[in-house]
Amino acid sequence: MKLNMLKMTAVALMLLFGASTANAQFGSLKARVKNSVEQKARQKASQVANPRNIADEIESAVPEKGDAQSKIEFSVNGHNYKLDGKINHQNWSKHQKSTITFTNVPATIEEFKKVRDKLGREPQGAVALQIMAFEMYRRDPALGTEALQLNNTSTNYSSTMRQLKQVMNEDDPSYARPYLAAALLQGAKNTNAYTPKYPYEAKIQVNPVSKYQESEILDGTVIYLQVISEGWDTNQRGVEVVRPDGEDYYVVSNCPAMYTQCKKIKGTFQGLK
Repeated sequence: MKLNMLKMTAVALMLLFGASTANAQFGSLKARVKNSVEQKARQKASQVANPRNIADEIESAVPEKGDAQSKIEFSVNGHNYKLDGKINHQNWSKHQKSTITFTNVPATIEEFKKVRDKLGREPQGAVALQIMAFEMYRRDPALGTEALQLNNTSTNYSSTMRQLKQVMNEDDPSYARPYLAAALLQGAKNTNAYTPKYPYEAKIQVNPVSKYQESEILDGTVIYLQVISEGWDTNQRGVEVVRPDGEDYYVVSNCPAMYTQCKKIKGTFQGLK
C-alpha cells in the first residue's frame, strides 16, 4: 500500500514538473512573440514620426526614364567583361547595386579605351575602371597614369596620383600597398594574400545615405557610390562619380577611401591577370 502511494506521488510530481516546464517554455515563446510584435510596432511608429524616412523610401523607389543599363556583356582582345545591375543616372535609389565582372586588366591604353567605351557610360563602370587603372599603374606607372587621366576629373587625378606614388612605391615595404587594386575586389583580403575570386568581381552599391547632388563646379550630377571589399576595417569604400554635361563617360571626382592604405598583406601577392 505504501509502495503504491509512493509511486502515485512520484507520478504526480513528474506531471506537475512537466506542466510547469511546459508553461515556462510557452511563457518564454509568448514573450518572444510579444517582443517581436512590439519591436515591429515601434519601427512603424518611428517611420510615422519621421516623415523623412518615408520620403526617402518613396524617392528611392521612383523609376528612372533615362538610359541606365542593367546588363552589359562584351569582349576585348579575347577578355570578357560583364556588368550586372542598374544604377540610376538621375534618381537616387538607395537599394541599387551592381557587379562588374572581368577576366583581365587592360594591358594597353587602347584596350583600356575600348573597355571604357562600354563600361564608362555607367557610374559603376567608372569605379571598376578606376580599380583597373590602379593595377595598370602598379605594372607600368606611365600606362596607369594615362588611364587615370582618362578616368578622373583633373582635381581628383592630381590627388590620386600624389597618393598612388607613395602607396605603390615598393621601395618602402612598410608603407607600400602594391596590392591595392586587388583589395577592392571580391574575395580578396589580407589573410589570403589578397587573392580575389576569378573572374574578378567589383561589387558596387549606391551610398544609402548620400543622395545625388547637382554640381556647378563639376557641371553634372554627382553620384555617391560604395565599393564593397574586405581589405579595410570599413568594408564600404566611398567613391564619387560624375558625367559632365556634354560628355559621354562618367569619371571619378573623389575617391580617397579607395587609395588609402589597406591592411598589410599576410603572404605573397601573386598579382592580377
